[in-house]
Amino acid sequence: MFYIIYGDDNYRCHETLSEIKAQLGGADMNEINTSVLNGKRLSIRELSEICDVVPFLSPSRLVIVEGLLKRFQAGEKQSRSNGNGDENGGVLKDWQAMADYIKGMPKTTMLVLFETDIDPKAGNPLLKSLSPLADKVFQLNELKGKELTAWIKECTVRNKGKISASAVSLLADYIGGDLWQLAGELNKLITYCGDREITDNDVREITSFAREDNIFALLDSILDGKTKEAQIMLHRMLKYGTAAQQILVMIERQLSIILRLKDIGPNVNQQEMKQRLGLHPRYPLDKTLRQAKAFPLPRLRKAFHCLLDTDIAIKTGKYEDDLALDLMILELCKN
Repeated sequence: MFYIIYGDDNYRCHETLSEIKAQLGGADMNEINTSVLNGKRLSIRELSEICDVVPFLSPSRLVIVEGLLKRFQAGEKQSRSNGNGDENGGVLKDWQAMADYIKGMPKTTMLVLFETDIDPKAGNPLLKSLSPLADKVFQLNELKGKELTAWIKECTVRNKGKISASAVSLLADYIGGDLWQLAGELNKLITYCGDREITDNDVREITSFAREDNIFALLDSILDGKTKEAQIMLHRMLKYGTAAQQILVMIERQLSIILRLKDIGPNVNQQEMKQRLGLHPRYPLDKTLRQAKAFPLPRLRKAFHCLLDTDIAIKTGKYEDDLALDLMILELCKN
């Protein structure tokens, strides 16, 4: 059997690979009869030698090759094969000739080309050549829209939970297509709610991404000078368990990102900005870019001084946490 698993949905790619592994039987047999190979420097000869090995006390053995498809992804840096001096184009022809081996590969071997770090829209000649030979090709891209909300509902039911339509929409809006994060947040919500239905209020109280979103909304209110609105948001976060020091850290982090964005400048695309800043792929950079335009440098400097004064006031006991944060909001909204 020959499978290809690829796409930018890391969660579903690994989930599909786990389902294939389960075909080998128990964990012991799985470990004995599974080989994971680095495709970046792999040769066809090395691959065929491993694929030809007879499985031990099992009807099948599994050979997983990671990184081979990316090796021939359009735009990737050209590599050399095994030190023999052939350029990447020659190596590609060798791998495209892999078709002959696959046709005669032992029936006891399950070969999987596995890649979660390639752009599905970019050209990949090896993928194009080998796809017709595969027993199944799994192209698993990030879920969006109705597919994403359907996955959230299905995951909740599979884990013995219940969720409202509004909570599903809110989770999808907060987290997007990062299924690892969604699965983690759903697990927390199901544990928290027990037998009752998960509501949008539960999502706002429990989901960590909701707290990050609250920081964006809080800064927006501060930028607009909406003191009362900012204080309401602040006390809602405190009510739902976000500590005063955590709020200070989150605001300081967001202001630091805004400051660093100003240094990067406007002529860099968002993906590169996230890489330079070391941000999570799902981080809402567009919101931060809008805030960066609205926060001039003098106001940023005053905001950092205000945060420092508030931190000192809390740690020295000059003010209670709530009062210190309220005074901070008043000062930030004036600047």
